[in-house]
Amino acid sequence: MEKKELEKKLAELMDIVPECEGLIAADMNGKVIIGQTITDMNHDAIAKACSAIVKDSNNLGKDIGKGSLKTTTIELESGFAVLVGSDQHVLIALAGLDGKASLSLLKRNLMSISNS
Repeated sequence: MEKKELEKKLAELMDIVPECEGLIAADMNGKVIIGQTITDMNHDAIAKACSAIVKDSNNLGKDIGKGSLKTTTIELESGFAVLVGSDQHVLIALAGLDGKASLSLLKRNLMSISNS
C-alpha cells in the first residue's frame, strides 16, 4: 500500500475511534513509516519494540507450527497496545484505559488496513 493511502486510512481510524491515542505503521525492522499520536511519544522506540514483539511471535508460531502472528493486544498498567503484523509491516494502535471498549474496533480496522 502506498504511504499516502496508509496515512489516509490511519487518519480515518483516529477519527472513528476517539479513544485512540495513537497509530503507528512501521516496517519489520522497526522503521516508522507513519506515526501519529495525540501526545509527544517516541514513535521510533515504540515501533522498534513492537516489531520485535511481532518477530518473536512469528518465530514462536513457526517453532510450534502455528504460523505467524495476526494480532495481539497488550494490556499495560495505564492502557493498551494493539498490534497487527504481516510479513512486511506492523500496525500499532495505542489507547488509554478508557479505550478498552474500543479495542476490538481498533483491531478489526487495523486488520482491514493491513490486508488492503
